Amino acid sequence: MEIKLEGGTWTVGDPLVNGNGGFGAVFEARSADISNAVAKFVPKDPGAERELLIGDSLNASQFHNVVPVIDRGEHLDSWVIVMPRADKSLAEHIAETGNELDLSEAVAILSDIATALSDIDETVVHRDLKPQNVLLLGGSWCLADFGIARYAAATTAYDTRKFSLTPMYAAPEQWRSEHATSATDIYAFGIIAYQLLSGGLPFKGPDTASFRQQHLEDNPPKLTAGTARLRILVEECLYKAPQARPGAKNILARLANSLHETTRPGMSRLAQVSHSQVQHEAKTYARELALREEEDSRARIFEAAMWSFKSFSEPLLQAITDNAPIARIDVGAGRGKMKFVAELAGVRLGISEPEKSSTWDGPFDVIAFANIAINLGAQSRRGWEGRSHSLWFCDAVEKGRFGWYEMAFMGSPLMNSGHSIEPFSCSPQEATIAFQSVIGTMQLAWPVEELDRADPSDFFDRWLGWFADAAEHRLDRPSTMPEKQTTRFWRRE
Repeated sequence: MEIKLEGGTWTVGDPLVNGNGGFGAVFEARSADISNAVAKFVPKDPGAERELLIGDSLNASQFHNVVPVIDRGEHLDSWVIVMPRADKSLAEHIAETGNELDLSEAVAILSDIATALSDIDETVVHRDLKPQNVLLLGGSWCLADFGIARYAAATTAYDTRKFSLTPMYAAPEQWRSEHATSATDIYAFGIIAYQLLSGGLPFKGPDTASFRQQHLEDNPPKLTAGTARLRILVEECLYKAPQARPGAKNILARLANSLHETTRPGMSRLAQVSHSQVQHEAKTYARELALREEEDSRARIFEAAMWSFKSFSEPLLQAITDNAPIARIDVGAGRGKMKFVAELAGVRLGISEPEKSSTWDGPFDVIAFANIAINLGAQSRRGWEGRSHSLWFCDAVEKGRFGWYEMAFMGSPLMNSGHSIEPFSCSPQEATIAFQSVIGTMQLAWPVEELDRADPSDFFDRWLGWFADAAEHRLDRPSTMPEKQTTRFWRRE
């Protein structure tokens, strides 16, 4: 197949073995003047043309160890980039050597990559540095495939393929969809360096979720290969905090001396003090990152809780209006705390809006809590004003599987609780004692039961029946407490 690009006509041959160049397919190519090249075809998806623009910007003479773009253009539904044909990729070289590289060869490879990163610093962020994108060309290891790269000064936009990453090599900030900088490439460089020195990856997944958790929270196993200088350098490249990682020029300078151990005590001590300080800053950042990750995760689950809550609270309100059209309905009552309050014959049934739950000392995780209650109002008698139950969005039975659970509490039978509402609801923080293996001031009066959102008719019928009984002056304080068997079945943390 012949294609005409901006610089001339090219004959495109067979696809290369392992010829998947990131977002495009790679084929043999030749022209009248050049017999050994490759043509990469990139589908015209949003952001794809940036690889052509970035390739042009890196063709200047000041950029070393970057695979140049010989020609460019478009053909049918693809952008096309023509580049010199490399001898092999670093991924192929690692496979050929069986992950057993000589230390001096590993340092030479890393120095070539660091040279490229140093030259493109302040110009382009690669964002997908990995052995497949490091090619042996003209005796040097060069960077290629800037398919998801962006200009260093640019604000990341959706069409720059920001959300594309390679799980084994992606930096923590990429997993959090944060702004990528040159420090992002340094992290991937650290992964490659670790791989070349140890023969394996620091984080092994195996799935995307595992890689995400490991890159965000776990420390890599300690390196044992190489000199102390080299091990410390790689460790610093893999710090979770982007600002704690060394720059490409600093890496290049340190690699030049990395094969020699430090022997002078003063210099060694100063280097160790500096390294310890960077370690401290990195650990602080890692703790902050883990906290932010936990907060973000809880916020996402809370959104799900709010959506799930509507699936039974709104049908409950509809059931009241359908069956008791004379009931007075107040939506959003109580200064925004209540989702709705229905009043019939002076008796009120209300359900509150869910609130976020902070961490507590209980055996499972609670993301949100609300309550549902019947208040007798003027019909209260002998100090009893009604009943309320807690609704918790939690993973009471299976870790990580969240749902809405109903439960209620009572005071200890060993003391006079004096509760006018009984059984009663409370927040997770207030109810901690009820879930401990001790005799406390509070215990369960109603078991922890998951609401069946697919068929909440039992829940509806019970509360609407109590509402009707209360309106007819027939709802009484429970004669025995707890009302139902509350044998513990919730999971231990």
